[in-house]
Amino acid sequence: MSNVIQNLVMPNLAFGVPDEMYVRLANDSVHALMSEGRLLFEIGGRASFDTFFNSVTIGTWKSHTSVANLQLNLRGVGRFIVRLGLHRIGHASRWLSEQVVSLTLDQALIIEVENWSKLESGMLYFALEALESGCLHSGHFATRTVPHRNVKLGIVITHFNRKQWVLPAIARIRKELLSDPLYKDRVELVVVDNSQNISVEEAQGVTLISNQNLGGSGGFTRGLLYLKDQQDFTHCLFMDDDASCEIDSIRRAISFAAYGNNSDLALSGALLRELEPFRLWEKGVIFDGTCRPMKSGMDMRHVHDLLWSEQTEKEPDFGAWWFFMFDISFIKHFPYPFFVRGDDVLFGQLNHFKIITVNGVACWGDDFALKAGPLSFYLDVRNHIVQYAFLNKSLLYSFKKLLGFFANSLFSYNYASARAITKAINDSLKGPDLYKSNMDMAAIRKDISEFSDSEKLRPIDRASFDLSYRGLDEGLIRRLMRWSTLNGFLLPSFLLKDIVIFQHKGFKGSWRSIFLAKRVLYEYEPLGVGYVAEHNKKRFIIELIRFGWVIAKFLPLYSGLKNSYRNELDSMTSEKFWRDIYSKEGTR
Repeated sequence: MSNVIQNLVMPNLAFGVPDEMYVRLANDSVHALMSEGRLLFEIGGRASFDTFFNSVTIGTWKSHTSVANLQLNLRGVGRFIVRLGLHRIGHASRWLSEQVVSLTLDQALIIEVENWSKLESGMLYFALEALESGCLHSGHFATRTVPHRNVKLGIVITHFNRKQWVLPAIARIRKELLSDPLYKDRVELVVVDNSQNISVEEAQGVTLISNQNLGGSGGFTRGLLYLKDQQDFTHCLFMDDDASCEIDSIRRAISFAAYGNNSDLALSGALLRELEPFRLWEKGVIFDGTCRPMKSGMDMRHVHDLLWSEQTEKEPDFGAWWFFMFDISFIKHFPYPFFVRGDDVLFGQLNHFKIITVNGVACWGDDFALKAGPLSFYLDVRNHIVQYAFLNKSLLYSFKKLLGFFANSLFSYNYASARAITKAINDSLKGPDLYKSNMDMAAIRKDISEFSDSEKLRPIDRASFDLSYRGLDEGLIRRLMRWSTLNGFLLPSFLLKDIVIFQHKGFKGSWRSIFLAKRVLYEYEPLGVGYVAEHNKKRFIIELIRFGWVIAKFLPLYSGLKNSYRNELDSMTSEKFWRDIYSKEGTR
């Protein structure tokens, strides 16, 4: 008996993804019928599946699983030439086998991958050439290897006031996965409802846990505790509440869990940019005090980028919780109560997972720059301070990083963000008690909202602005002038230019571009939203003094502060800590 490890994913209408992510149509004699998930062939039609979703990454399966043999199964109608091919970095592509076959819907055609035991690296794929009119309905790669484990996966989704996203996600997972005879008894969907506004009827039969809003940290932990209490789940998958991924990404995660060689193996889904569904935002992350996305910017439509994206120069430090699967028995540390932001970083590092990524396991998400603002900067800065303590970073290192956070906002005219960063540093002086006494973040969020209106995104009519655009090139004299005048803040106001400089909405503005400009329009162009920031010397001085006062308190206390965070790290990431929290709330 064979076990499916990777289904063929056909072009579809769900996410607006280009065909080249699924299949390469070599000529006009092949047509993707996306509404039905099949390919129609005329005589001579050729299609190749050396793509993100349908190729097999040999090295990953060979290195991390026990899959000892492989076969290709196809269903369809018509006579075809089927070829198995191999792409490798630095090598010419080559065909491994070829045969003429007749496809039927009644019984799957099985093609053994004869060379599997000899293959070591690269991308395995198949290609079809039609000898008569026909169609391809479905297919999968399978193995006769007996899996190590009988996997039962709990998918945990944390939800807060995004019913328009989570309800369709529930319906899609129920229809495509939970109703699949091969998986319905091996998977359970758990929705932790932090907003407590999903009804039992809306949950459509999946496990619904009404929860106090303790953020992503609390929501995902609540789901993990539920899985542990059931005592029959082997693995947990943390996912975003829109579950914006091909369902076969989840199926492949189950295959990796079943055939994985070690219990420390964790699978991190890549993040693809929702606005450019083929663009890789990250495929694992290095964290050395700063988040460094791996393989960012690669185009997953191209074979060259697909091959390079699978090369691992260094193992990721953590996997983000839009798609992160791990063995429950391996967990020694639960999430730190950050509320949101940074919890996935510390969770990955504390548990010392062996994190892998693989083409075909991914989800789509919003740009991080869209979310940047006072609250997100506050959350980022305070979680970084805890991370600096865990990594035992020096005083000088921490000071430089915190100064960088603050300066990027201050010199971008984003005074509310600068103030939020200062507040984060000041609040962090409370040590671990900051998190224990503000589990729901309600008071802090209210405080920050009261001074954040200036950076609130609103619909922008660009035609109402006489915008100026500046490049990034500048001469030595201008650069010296900028630095000697604190980017113009030491110059009298009459020297400022009454113009509006356009800047893409991001984490900061370009200092050289906005130099001497009175106003800056920060716009997130895909959605047509943004805000105008103004050069304000009074606000600049106020925020600079406020930061100076707080950092002067922070520096002499840093050593003791670092020790306090480190000393309580184990207890605040323990199962007992979280069970005590939920016991007080009347839940277990």
